[in-house]
Amino acid sequence: RYRANALSSLASHLPEGMRGEALAEALSAARSIELRYARAEALAALAPYLPKGLQEDALVEALIATRSIEDEWYRALSLSALAPHLSGKLLAESLAAARGIGDESARARILSSLAPHLSRNLLVKALAVAWSIEDEWYRAESLSSLVPYLPEGLRGEALAEALAATRSIEYDRPRADTLAALAPRLAEMLLERLYPLWAETLPILARRTRRDLLADLRAFAPVIHALGGPEAVGETFRAIQDVGRWWP
Repeated sequence: RYRANALSSLASHLPEGMRGEALAEALSAARSIELRYARAEALAALAPYLPKGLQEDALVEALIATRSIEDEWYRALSLSALAPHLSGKLLAESLAAARGIGDESARARILSSLAPHLSRNLLVKALAVAWSIEDEWYRAESLSSLVPYLPEGLRGEALAEALAATRSIEYDRPRADTLAALAPRLAEMLLERLYPLWAETLPILARRTRRDLLADLRAFAPVIHALGGPEAVGETFRAIQDVGRWWP
């Protein structure tokens, strides 16, 4: 593993006549690594330095090694590391591997890593994988990571679903963190689409404690600003403070 990494790092600095030999040795060393996760990682790191004909071979081998990793979290890490180096058919295979991972946190992580590299058709498939995640937190995370890359027609629906999943998260810290990540994207929506979502969401958030609502609204500040400007942000928080003495 270390020999493969050292040789691939050296290769780009070697004279042309020595480069091919160093890369061949690095590829041989990477292929002989017994630990699947480390083998996939070494092959992926080496691929960009290889001649074009060998690049895809190395990436296919890395993907095969990755798909055979039994531990789902390590498989997710390996797929995430591979994502920037994959294209076309290999990305489709990687997405198929992600779909088969039972650990939803691992599946969400892979979708986030794959999102910037997917074609329109694969993004539609990735959206279906994200929708299939049952845990609200990971579903919201996956959907929000896909949103910037989705076709315009799918973006609003994905944002609405991400918001619905986020407001269902039971624990205050992850809910507020996810809302904070989602809010700037919601704020970019057309107001006629954003306002109904806000009107539906506010009563749901208000069912929680005042402390929870304040945290949620702080995360939602970009949305409130988009709907009513800076005055609306101040008025919203003042209104909550006014009724605070009656509210636990």
